[in-house]
Amino acid sequence: MKTILAAVLTLAALNATPAIAAESEARKAQNNRMSDCSAQAKAQNLKGEARKEHMSQCLRSPVSQTAAKECRTTASEKGLKGERRKEFVSECIKGKTPSVS
Repeated sequence: MKTILAAVLTLAALNATPAIAAESEARKAQNNRMSDCSAQAKAQNLKGEARKEHMSQCLRSPVSQTAAKECRTTASEKGLKGERRKEFVSECIKGKTPSVS
């Protein structure tokens, strides 16, 4: 009976290993991105709201980063500043990135 239980537990552990490994790799990649973004913010001496904005932009997907860059460029071309610029960029990015449902 003990050998059957041991065999079942071993098989269960082996079946779960690929899913755990994939999750571990995804977590490792996210941690690396966090570390890289944090190092960039530190190198630029960013603090408070500026650091928060940098981290947000840095951690976005490449599609979102491209959209954000385009939207910020458009906001600059329109001469938007302050809160109006922030609102414009936010709405612009929402329109350019696919929604997650």
